[in-house]
Amino acid sequence: MADTAGVRVLYTGDYSREEDCHLCAAEIPQFSPDICVIESTYGVQLHQPRNVREKRFTDVIHSTISQGGRVLIPAFALGRAQ
Repeated sequence: MADTAGVRVLYTGDYSREEDCHLCAAEIPQFSPDICVIESTYGVQLHQPRNVREKRFTDVIHSTISQGGRVLIPAFALGRAQ
C-alpha cells in the first residue's frame, strides 16, 4: 500500500480467496484503502468447483493417453503451469 498526500492506495495483482495446491488463499488486509486497484483475470466468472474441473481435465488426459495420444498443455500464467 502506498500513502500519497493522505490518500491510501492499495494495488494488488490477481488473487483468489480459494486455497489450492500451491498457493494459500489471499488474506483480507487489516486496513481500508481509499483507492484499490485490482488486476483480475476472472473477476466476474462463475466456475464449477475445482474438483469437478480437475476431474474433467484428468479424464481427458487419461483418455487421450490410453488411446496412444499425446497431451500438450499450454499455460498462459505461472499458476496454471504449476
